[in-house]
Amino acid sequence: MHEPQLIFQEIVDMMKRIERKLIEQQQIPTFDSISLTKRQESILMYIFSNENVTMSDIASYFDISRSAVSQTLNKLEEQDIIVRSINQENRRELDLSLGENGEKLHQEYKKVEEMIVQNYFSKIETEDLRQIRDTIRKLQGMIVEEEHQ
Repeated sequence: MHEPQLIFQEIVDMMKRIERKLIEQQQIPTFDSISLTKRQESILMYIFSNENVTMSDIASYFDISRSAVSQTLNKLEEQDIIVRSINQENRRELDLSLGENGEKLHQEYKKVEEMIVQNYFSKIETEDLRQIRDTIRKLQGMIVEEEHQ
């Protein structure tokens, strides 16, 4: 195996171990109490991270059909996690917001995020964090750029 491949595998393994450990320590919400699929979880995290999200935004970001997004959102809406409303600027588009259960999950997620920053990220030198961020940003840029070629 070439060194870049070994380093890649090591990074993936470390991230999986970190995730497992944080879940084990109950520091990452697993959404088990409301039983979400991985796709529902991913879309919900996207909604948490972005304001004024539309179905088209989600379809584009995850590279899935609007129909697949709609099916996923139906399940989230049934559990009062999200609420859909007609976009006043483009009546053919639906705006998404958090329902009561979605707000509760979002607050839980924000508490966990703050705890992770306080317990771990705050103990790493800011310059080291910037270097990690910049390296990941560079990798992301290469992957996104290649995708559009």
